[in-house]
Amino acid sequence: MPIIGHEAIISDLKGLITRSALGHGYIFVGPAMVGKRTVAAGLGHYLEKGVYEPARNDKPNREDGDQEVLQDMKIIDLAFMKMLDPDASGDSIGIDATREVKNFLWQRPNASPRRTLIIDNAELLTIEAQNALLKITEEPPASSLLILVTSDIESILPTIVSRLPKIYFGAATQAAIETWLVETEGLTRAKATALAKRSLGKPGIAWRILHDKAFQKNLELAEAFLKTAPAGRRDFIKKLIDPDDFSLRTFLDAVIMTLAWETPSKAKSAFWHKTLKLYEGVNNFSLNPRLQLEALMK
Repeated sequence: MPIIGHEAIISDLKGLITRSALGHGYIFVGPAMVGKRTVAAGLGHYLEKGVYEPARNDKPNREDGDQEVLQDMKIIDLAFMKMLDPDASGDSIGIDATREVKNFLWQRPNASPRRTLIIDNAELLTIEAQNALLKITEEPPASSLLILVTSDIESILPTIVSRLPKIYFGAATQAAIETWLVETEGLTRAKATALAKRSLGKPGIAWRILHDKAFQKNLELAEAFLKTAPAGRRDFIKKLIDPDDFSLRTFLDAVIMTLAWETPSKAKSAFWHKTLKLYEGVNNFSLNPRLQLEALMK
């Protein structure tokens, strides 16, 4: 998807490059799905091609695989780690990620002044991985650029946070999302307005609703989960978590989003906070999905 908003951030990054003042590492922090990763990938493209637009190298077989592949940029995320180790389980980015970082950044650039390495959802890095990453941030190669993308900076070691400048991202305007949906996605103005409003200032939500079948399925499951009567909850949860690819973190994402679309009430607010607390726990601990979801619905 294109970059939507964040013009001031992009202008500042371009200015740093022009002045030869670009650092060797940054943390892009802000709400999920507002475009942090897209802006980071755009920076890699700008360094290599001179044009600030998205380019993704992490999954050549993805639906948007027609985007230009760069020689000197790599993105590490959960999906990339699954490619390295198909038998890996859980929602964490382990020590293998930091080995990839080091192997990539210590090579000389081919077509760009920098080798750009992006770690998406960096809050999922294990403590072991973060400690190894700390050594890289202390003595980065001269031609390297490391960008950590996160919506939860509290989950990143203070020693890493103190070494990397932070760039804060806010939500996109509803008008900007509407314009993109009409001009690029071909929606009518009425449908674009409705979807932009539902996106809560996060273009990534709109894109995933339109294009990501797994995301659409999780939204359907979240809605069914919230409507399930108490007597049927245990059986519903058992079926929900049965697939091998079930992710508690991804499912809770969909639950939180579905709650955000509903009419506020005191009971819903309490459940919202309870769900957010569980989501935070998923990021930091290995939890039993069945027990946690059953406890959530009590």
